[in-house]
Amino acid sequence: MAEIKQSQQPITNPALVQAMDAMKQERNQKTEITFVNHVKAARFLVPANIQTEQQAQADANGNVQLVDQPKISFVLFNNAEGKKYFPLFTDIAELRKWQESNKHQLAALSYRDLCEFLKRNPENEIFGAVINPFGQNIMMPLESLFRIQNTEAIAPGTQIQIGTLKEEPTELLDALRPYLATKPEINKAYLRVMKREDKPNPNFLLVIDTDVSGGEAAIKELFDGIAAAAKPHLRNVELAIVPTANKFGAAALRDAVPFYEKEGASSGITMTTNAE
Repeated sequence: MAEIKQSQQPITNPALVQAMDAMKQERNQKTEITFVNHVKAARFLVPANIQTEQQAQADANGNVQLVDQPKISFVLFNNAEGKKYFPLFTDIAELRKWQESNKHQLAALSYRDLCEFLKRNPENEIFGAVINPFGQNIMMPLESLFRIQNTEAIAPGTQIQIGTLKEEPTELLDALRPYLATKPEINKAYLRVMKREDKPNPNFLLVIDTDVSGGEAAIKELFDGIAAAAKPHLRNVELAIVPTANKFGAAALRDAVPFYEKEGASSGITMTTNAE
């Protein structure tokens, strides 16, 4: 699990708060997708009890020394039926609505860290998470938290801007090129930057020209492998992967130059420009 540190910097999630308010006012596909996207990008304040314990660690020479390590136990909430929920607060103002907030320390937890913790600690029998329990009070069952982890949805009518990277992510490209070379079904790969109105930060857009056969299942398996190879080198930037075969992927290639090209691959590319 990623290291969880006691919160030092102020945490605020104004875009998520706005998305929750919009979904409370009118729940539809667009407001739900916007909410989910902001949850996945958020860092939350989480009440915890943090203690320090000493653990023995050996260095390269076999010398053993005691090292202070934080031990964190998170505070859980119970609903009327006695089900346990993991409380997530978007900011300090929401946290202070809880009368017992001053009795606990705080940890900063991202959505991804939360999912990882829940998967590694099934013995806690946690039913889900609740965001701002004394404010918007939005509950997310465990199955919903896990289901959205590897999904990416764009609501109809969402404004999207595609552009060229100002600076190449060398570490990411150096990791992807040798991996892509092991996949003969991949002809070319393009890396773009994408900014969506329903997300607070831009993300990478990887467009793959592939001859993979086997339908959607084979494409998903191929893209999952690419995502796994890229993950250690993303530096907290999200990555979306699309094929050139769909209209969005093809339209994203205007003025694009591939960073990877299979030896002997055709230099031309057919693409449509009327993406929907």
